[in-house]
Amino acid sequence: MSKLTDKTEYGALFQIAQALHFFENLSDMSVSAGDAVRIRHAENIIKDVITQNGYEFVHSNDREIYLTKDRP
Repeated sequence: MSKLTDKTEYGALFQIAQALHFFENLSDMSVSAGDAVRIRHAENIIKDVITQNGYEFVHSNDREIYLTKDRP
């Protein structure tokens, strides 16, 4: 069970960001239009959680996802 705090720690955000790989893999599969909309919505929610905590995600050439701190 998670501990609720004012700010989500980096480690949790990193684990959440790793889920974005699964969304990328769906582009090669057949998905209904309704499911595609819900999948994109879930992906956007994950990205929003990361950015609301002051980080951006970066895709590298080796298909890894890294988090960087937003610069003011």
